Amino acid sequence: MLQGIIQRTCLAVVNTAQSMIVRDKHAFNRAVLKPKVRCHFPKPMEVKRINVHGWDARMSTPEGRRVLMNRILRGRHNLSH
Repeated sequence: MLQGIIQRTCLAVVNTAQSMIVRDKHAFNRAVLKPKVRCHFPKPMEVKRINVHGWDARMSTPEGRRVLMNRILRGRHNLSH
């Protein structure tokens, strides 16, 4: 019985250590942050909105990256269009 408790405790410690070692994906990984596409053929105004306010537009300038970082720090679920 004591051996089983020790094994479970060691297993819990190992699992905790492994979860601490594994890092989350990078904050700017586009595959993680990109929302699901609503449809295969976006409307013209949706294309314009994405081109103006989208991820690529935000990442292309220092001010856009500042906007994204502010949204990350505020805890926003959607960072860009």
